Amino acid sequence: MKSDWFGDSYDIVKRFFVGELRALGYTVYLDPMASGDWARIEPAFLSFLGVRHLCDAREPGSSALLLDPDTGIADHRSRLHISIASIVGHLAMHDIVLVFDQSFSRNADPREQIFAKLRQLRAQGAHGFYYDSHARFLFASSAADRLGLLRNALATVGLPGHRLIALDDEQPA
Repeated sequence: MKSDWFGDSYDIVKRFFVGELRALGYTVYLDPMASGDWARIEPAFLSFLGVRHLCDAREPGSSALLLDPDTGIADHRSRLHISIASIVGHLAMHDIVLVFDQSFSRNADPREQIFAKLRQLRAQGAHGFYYDSHARFLFASSAADRLGLLRNALATVGLPGHRLIALDDEQPA
């Protein structure tokens, strides 16, 4: 996350999802994947989102992790991206991993790109669904039932079901 972006509309969406995870009993941690002058905004950003910094996570438990790369999910981790393999690795410590993902090609169908990332996640032994809007987020877990509870909770607060895309929603070619 670039420090200059603090307080944008994407952060409002992040705060909403963090609140829903907390309502389900999760302690939520953040890996800001910071770029720029992070130190000057860190306390305010953590407070705004209602999260703890990832460095404070001590042991596996009822926790969720928000990964906040500048761009999103790509084949390889970089300063701007997180990889599916890295996301799956975090599932050893956290029940749910939530990832801000704006890494979509404008030259391809976004829905097909979503399904491709979900298939990669499944191939590595994890489950997931996307929140699909101007701000896209991947939710991942090693347990499908955890994601089902979260997806139901998001629908219960009124989030339209068509915005929550799972691999099971894919239409055969």
